[in-house]
Amino acid sequence: MPRIKDFRGRVVVVTGAANGIGREIALAFARRGAVPAVADIDAAGLRRVRGELEELVATVYSRVVDVSVAAEVGDFCADVYKELGRVDVLCNNAGVALGGDFDLMTLDDLRWLAGVNLLGVIHGCHYFYPRMIAQGGGGHIVNTASAAGLVPFSGLALYSGTKFGVVGLSETLRAEAAPHCVGITVVCPGVIATDIVKRSTIRAGTERSSPEELAAKLDRILQSRGFTPDRVACAVVRAVERDIGVARVTPETYIMDWLYRLNRGAFNAMMALGARIAPRMF
Repeated sequence: MPRIKDFRGRVVVVTGAANGIGREIALAFARRGAVPAVADIDAAGLRRVRGELEELVATVYSRVVDVSVAAEVGDFCADVYKELGRVDVLCNNAGVALGGDFDLMTLDDLRWLAGVNLLGVIHGCHYFYPRMIAQGGGGHIVNTASAAGLVPFSGLALYSGTKFGVVGLSETLRAEAAPHCVGITVVCPGVIATDIVKRSTIRAGTERSSPEELAAKLDRILQSRGFTPDRVACAVVRAVERDIGVARVTPETYIMDWLYRLNRGAFNAMMALGARIAPRMF
């Protein structure tokens, strides 16, 4: 599989680029001379990121896109190819989170979460992947999942379900894409200091905390962690350079993935114990 070592002049598409991991991915490639094409549903955040990117490179394309809407992703793809001619790296990064036990979730919750986290990736691959094949010269697709796409987490059944879907899609597509010289990576971060909790909904509290208080506690845990979004961005760049299939980020991701593969029964028992203890701890 051809590996992309030099990103100068390469067109890199990033969804969910207005903040957090997506922003850092776009900046990381721009610092290496790539031409960024960024999208997000957050128009104000996207304008800020575009300004940051324009300080690094001469050409930046941006568009407000809801990745859960297929037509919007299709229009985005068509415009990127019209304006920039090709796509060398596609980062399907847009994602949302929703916490709480499954019995508290509504069908609207499911549609929203699956629409962004899973269908958003599917839409990106559907529109960009065939054109990357047709353009010649290969390319690379990076799909953002999570440690919750490698191992199950209680209280995150819907979220984890969508991320498991992203992992399964990516690993299967990797085999299909190899003859076309298109690399596929699924990146699985663990605990990263982003503002995803602030932008998410928690459906229920615990014995000690209301949903709002629980969200604040979880956000403090994330922010206290030393792993920042730029660490994920570096892992993404390295995965494209080395054609890595599954890019695990943070030590706990490696440890939990190893434990789950070693003994699923024991891991699930540990998660069940955690589900009973966590409400009393938080």
